[in-house]
Amino acid sequence: MNRKLYGLIMLLAVAASYGAQKVSVIADGAKVEKLVGGFKFTEGPAADAEGNIYFSDIPNNRIHKWSLDGKLSTFLENSKGANGLFFDKAGNLLACEGGGRQLVSIDPKGNVTVLADKYDGKRFNSLNDLWIDPKGAIYFTDPRYGNRDNMEQDGEHVYYLAPDPCLRRGKPVPAEAGKLIRVVDDMVRPNGIIGTPDGKLLYVTDHGGNKTFVYTINKDGTLSNKKLFAEEGSDGMTIDNEGNVYLTTKVVAVYNSKGEKIETINVPEQPANVCFGGKDRQTLFITARTSLYSIKMRVKGVQQPFDKLRAVSNVEPLVPSEVEISEVETMKKFEEDIIKTSAGELKITFIGHGTLMFTFAGKFIHVDPVSREADYAELPKADLILVTHEHGDHLDPKAIDILRKEKTNIVLTKACAEQVAGGITMQNGDVKTIGGLRIEAVPAYNIVHKRPNGEPFHPKGQGNGYVITFGDKRVYVAGDTENIPEMKNLKNIDVAFLPMNLPYTMTPEMVADAAKAFEPKILYPYHYGQTDPNTLVNLLKAPDLIGGEVRIRKMR
Repeated sequence: MNRKLYGLIMLLAVAASYGAQKVSVIADGAKVEKLVGGFKFTEGPAADAEGNIYFSDIPNNRIHKWSLDGKLSTFLENSKGANGLFFDKAGNLLACEGGGRQLVSIDPKGNVTVLADKYDGKRFNSLNDLWIDPKGAIYFTDPRYGNRDNMEQDGEHVYYLAPDPCLRRGKPVPAEAGKLIRVVDDMVRPNGIIGTPDGKLLYVTDHGGNKTFVYTINKDGTLSNKKLFAEEGSDGMTIDNEGNVYLTTKVVAVYNSKGEKIETINVPEQPANVCFGGKDRQTLFITARTSLYSIKMRVKGVQQPFDKLRAVSNVEPLVPSEVEISEVETMKKFEEDIIKTSAGELKITFIGHGTLMFTFAGKFIHVDPVSREADYAELPKADLILVTHEHGDHLDPKAIDILRKEKTNIVLTKACAEQVAGGITMQNGDVKTIGGLRIEAVPAYNIVHKRPNGEPFHPKGQGNGYVITFGDKRVYVAGDTENIPEMKNLKNIDVAFLPMNLPYTMTPEMVADAAKAFEPKILYPYHYGQTDPNTLVNLLKAPDLIGGEVRIRKMR
């Protein structure tokens, strides 16, 4: 063999050896990095149009946001056990509510719309994960982990919600507008789900059967040609721009499109779910037990494109605005929070300004109902009405007449009782049990802010705040007041509503001063007019102030 031939053979051997070397999906030198921890169980990461990451902390009922600049914030409280998340093209965040047992759409302002909560008239088990195809249709899994006593479905399955024109235009509508069908009914416990960006293939993992399958997606949304993809199950899943599929087991396992495992990514905690995000979609984000991790990748994610130029609020509706709205749909216009008590859930509906509605033990409690804030003909009749004082933005006899039924109890101040007949008058210091609820009337008045003639906007002794006891929770609705001594002396307040509307009530500094004194566990600024509530948030970031939580809702 001559030297030239030998050299050629060696060159070919080296080239073959180089070509056989595995090219990692991970960027050169990149390592798994912990971004933030301290959660109970993280799940469901999803990237918005900019690449910010949203993820669930299921036991704590929150959806968090990890921004491009490395800051953590809370996007949604009381998320009803939200698990899997996915953004639609209009920028709405779709969520599988495991606790709520429904599929919902959450707009950028946090307003929630239910897309599907039943199949064949029966409630879902505990929705887990979802994927939106290029047409806007939604595939989602519905397993059940833990207690199985109240299951209504005949098993654990996968469903398809057909796209609705309104959904494609950025205006979510109830599920009955789209066709809902069951597309997989032969799995033990379906969990993670992801599709190819061309909408031709769908990967579904049977977590209970410890296998992952791939299906062909038919034109009508049904599935066919089921094939075994991997001999292991998974929790969450994602896919990259080279067609590799990522499964989460004790590691992040990477499979090529042929179903061959090509790489594993070790994480300090057991991973639950993954997604690509970041400005360039070239970072893999991993939710793992108590933390959020990331690693820089060579490959990129392939989420569907977003309609970046169209704001949801500016979408032209496809139905006339004169369409009659049902009571349930009317209530969806308002933000709601759920507070757990020893006697069941307390639901707070934030109507606006100083107007609230509480739902507890099957009863509806309205606070300062005013017609300018809501059409009360479309809201539930009242079991109890509380009115704090006689000013027109708090006392509206017309709204009270609409809400009133035969056994409605109405709690009034002395001045309010002159305009509304048949109520129960309470003065500062009175304590009564009404309709099974303990009601305490507490002072509400001005010290600093006064009219040009020197009279306070709210004189002492005329208005009431109320402390209502729901199970083991004490809820304080302050009415129109300042940070008065009686407020500062309150004890064991779980939830507080404090007004912040100049010049009639308090400045943010006054609210912060009061909160520091009586330390509510949850503080809602309300009745805040044009005052920026974030000023209060910033004031209460100081470590020497309350250890509770400030929640901002639409209460101008």
